[in-house]
Amino acid sequence: MNHHIPTYLAQSVYDIDYNKLYANGKRVILFDLDNTLAPYDDATPTDKQLELNKKLKEIGFRIYILSNNHQKRTKLYTTTFLVDGYLVLARKPFVYKIKPFLKKENIEITNTILIGDQLLTDIKCANKLGLDSVLVKSISRKSEKWYTRINRLREKRVINNIAKVDKEKAIAIAKIIGERNDSNE
Repeated sequence: MNHHIPTYLAQSVYDIDYNKLYANGKRVILFDLDNTLAPYDDATPTDKQLELNKKLKEIGFRIYILSNNHQKRTKLYTTTFLVDGYLVLARKPFVYKIKPFLKKENIEITNTILIGDQLLTDIKCANKLGLDSVLVKSISRKSEKWYTRINRLREKRVINNIAKVDKEKAIAIAKIIGERNDSNE
């Protein structure tokens, strides 16, 4: 199994059919924060992001953030984007910090989905944990950190490996990660 293949693909967090996910038994969403929900340099949620948060809560989801970023950034964002919990410095794709967090929060693998914008961190982490995942386009690459840019270069090699297993899926993934939204929503 290729650890970098997402379960689903979407243009953004706004294009995911959350009602369908809920109908299919998902009850917990683990969001990556940076460039999945918000650009790196947006400290607080936009109105559109808050509307999404409200919609997900109304559907009945428990919402968590798994971020490789630090406490200050994540805490500031989650003061208005209400979550059931968050884990900072998560060290995705490694799972040694995430497994105890999931256990502490009583999160079951089968009813949980991870949503992120990077194959090498978010999607690989989801697959190592046995979670379903959604790969979305990066919101903005302008503000990405240097280490994320290195990962982006490595993604091309990963896509070539995916193509050996599933060419159609590799093409679809390339369309998602090869472009960016740069919409600052």
